[in-house]
Amino acid sequence: MQPQPHVVLSDCPVLRADAIVRIADERKVEIEIEDEVFTLSGLESRPLAQALNLLNGVRPLADVSKLVAVPMDGLNTVLAHLSAAGVISNESPADSLMDPSEFAHLCRSLYGPWKARLFSHDLWRGLVEGTLDRRIFVGWAVESYWFIEGVLDRLPMATACSENTKLRSVFAHHFAEEWDHFHFFTRTLDALGVGAEQRQVGQPLPSTRAVLHWMRAAARRDPLRYAACSGFLESTGADRAAARSFFDHVAMRYDTPDRAAVTPMAEHVSLDEDYGHDTVVENAANCFSSISRERARQAVQSAYGLFETLEMWSSDILRHYAAPSSLPLTAPRIYRGAEI
Repeated sequence: MQPQPHVVLSDCPVLRADAIVRIADERKVEIEIEDEVFTLSGLESRPLAQALNLLNGVRPLADVSKLVAVPMDGLNTVLAHLSAAGVISNESPADSLMDPSEFAHLCRSLYGPWKARLFSHDLWRGLVEGTLDRRIFVGWAVESYWFIEGVLDRLPMATACSENTKLRSVFAHHFAEEWDHFHFFTRTLDALGVGAEQRQVGQPLPSTRAVLHWMRAAARRDPLRYAACSGFLESTGADRAAARSFFDHVAMRYDTPDRAAVTPMAEHVSLDEDYGHDTVVENAANCFSSISRERARQAVQSAYGLFETLEMWSSDILRHYAAPSSLPLTAPRIYRGAEI
């Protein structure tokens, strides 16, 4: 590690919400942020990794040092380098306020790298490249249908839990525009041979339910958390070119010549764009005169948790629908093979 830079650390530093901490070996810890990996050495890796994950902007650094038995001198040296690199923030105390536009900008700055990582998953890459069995494409459409239908459960929860009347109005307006969009996916599934009878007996994968319940839990804890999660889901809505490219690749590899399956999904994306759903996080943030940094931190962490759950969802779809027995949908469904 290079000589310690001159950085004044706050009493309660906070690790960036998108930082991924990994133990490389007994004396080495890696922190991945976007496309960069920072390597830390010189301290025992396990307690150092624990210390980094405890940096939440609320817990004093001295308490962290005692909890994980990492000497303050060594911890200060590590954090000074991380602060200089922008990996941790120590500029403002957790109970200070931030402007709503700053919160929205923070979310935007994180959504891009998270989406890039999500869409590099084997499921999404395989759909674009056409390397997956068509059954997996059908399964992805099935689970997407159940997720979109789940707006009937998650968005009313966010609306009902919003004590802020302006935010409640934002969510209610969003719901009025979104509640029937699952019909786009019924058209898709009809074109793929997954008709009403199959949909009635089938059930979402556990991971699909996990995504829906994550968002419901976020809404119960704080509607701003839900807004940050919703903003992540809608963050590519304005990128019509990227969405069109994805659907073009999928249609070429998995659809019929008339694009009967892909067209309804593409129409859904276009309608969301016309409604301006890609600005949901800005619309929600503007309902507040200011937002505490601690509340903002929790909202961003909820959005990151949703991102991780969507990665799990992608893996679950890829694994489950690889089995020939996964389709047609039946009741009950066998979710795991004998090897699990």
